[in-house]
Amino acid sequence: MNEDMTPFGLSLFLDEASRRGGVDFHLHSCFSDGAQTAEELVRSVLENGLQAFSLTDHDNIDGVPYVRKALSRLNAKSDIRFIPGVEMSARFEGREVHILGYFTEDQPLILKRYLARQVRERQQRNEAMIKRLNELGYDVRYEDLSRYGGEKTLPGRVHMALWLVEHGAFSSITEAFQKLLGEGRPAFVYRERHSAKEVIRVITASNGVSVLAHPQEYGWCDHERLSKEDVEQTLMARFLTLKKAGIHGLECDHGGASPQERLLMRKLCEKLSLICTAGSDSHGRDDQHSPMYRGSWYKNGPS
Repeated sequence: MNEDMTPFGLSLFLDEASRRGGVDFHLHSCFSDGAQTAEELVRSVLENGLQAFSLTDHDNIDGVPYVRKALSRLNAKSDIRFIPGVEMSARFEGREVHILGYFTEDQPLILKRYLARQVRERQQRNEAMIKRLNELGYDVRYEDLSRYGGEKTLPGRVHMALWLVEHGAFSSITEAFQKLLGEGRPAFVYRERHSAKEVIRVITASNGVSVLAHPQEYGWCDHERLSKEDVEQTLMARFLTLKKAGIHGLECDHGGASPQERLLMRKLCEKLSLICTAGSDSHGRDDQHSPMYRGSWYKNGPS
């Protein structure tokens, strides 16, 4: 690659490419809660005609070398840009938020050490949830969940939901979360999150670019309860706090955002001098998530 691969250069690329369209900087694979292997994901990228993409699995970068290898093998022209990424959980204003990190190298050491601690904490929480499911009468074992992901996948709540759907307990992943696995539901076990400021610090120390994922999903755009002006003012205050913590941008064009929400996020990015990024949040399956964007995608959503 001949592009400027400093964090500043990467941030400019993410913003400019997202504004042009034909990119998808929020994708999941079987290394977290996605359905596709690295090769299947790359094949989808090629079939969809994307110009650039990122793998952003939850709290791990294990799939990055596999995607890199598959892209090298399948994309003979080498004309598609791949950005290593991750989606990290954090705590902000008393609730869980997700922060995307994009990096100038595949395996940043500081990030890897941080994620190793996260994996241990997630595994402990998942084992506690399995125990709670057993107490509620669901005969699932931790080892049963590995068949729903890749060989190196750390099983999680989505894999529990897949098991429950397969065994007839619920009709969909969404229903399993709403009734059993989601926050405040009977099988949910709380896991302490690091602060958004700490997660942003780790990304920055790893020569990365930090972006708030799906900003419309945290209950901050409640137009039924708040006026348009109040929504904008409260969002401005929150995003300014995150900017002071070091965040670089917002995922303005998320697959689940409405056209109005996309426009609002872009407007606030302009006011705060933050970058905009575009990502479908595709998990490679027909569920509550959006499909991967296409090369014809531009600004107002996939086409």
